[in-house]
Amino acid sequence: MTLLVIDDNRSVLAAVRLVAEMKFDRVVTTTSPSRIPSLLREEMPDCVLLDMNFESTVNNGNEGLYWLSEIRRIAPATPVVLFTAYAEVHLAVEGIKAGAADFVIKPWDNARLLQTLLHAAAGAETSGSQATAPAPADTLPMTLDEMERRMIDRALADNGGILSAAAEQLGITRQTLYNKIKRHRL
Repeated sequence: MTLLVIDDNRSVLAAVRLVAEMKFDRVVTTTSPSRIPSLLREEMPDCVLLDMNFESTVNNGNEGLYWLSEIRRIAPATPVVLFTAYAEVHLAVEGIKAGAADFVIKPWDNARLLQTLLHAAAGAETSGSQATAPAPADTLPMTLDEMERRMIDRALADNGGILSAAAEQLGITRQTLYNKIKRHRL
């Protein structure tokens, strides 16, 4: 299965990738919603996780609703799970009415996020993702330290060990990355 994740925050993309790779064969990420049409055609994802806001000064969800309508137009059978830190009940209702499979609030629970994405990808009708049963604990990172270690390890691998590029992907300074590498003994 393939998951497409669109979010303007690279750290969010890295964290979602770590969780989703446990169950999805491919996780494709982008910070640019303008890439959605081409990625839908090229990757043919089984599910899309779509952030609702892409401009830091605007948090009303209109961007996400626009891109949801574009995804529905281009790939009507592809389930879309909406993702936002600025959750309001009316926004969730509007998104579901516009064809979203579900709505997840940041910060998220890893088990619930994964369960929501799997349900959407399987075509199951879900509602209230925060109420779904969590995935078994042994399928998820056990601690925040382990998740951080995996994110750092992944960023280093993605960037060929180049610290400045890995730090940029993680949204931290090179010095902070260096300190975390020492702490985790990577």
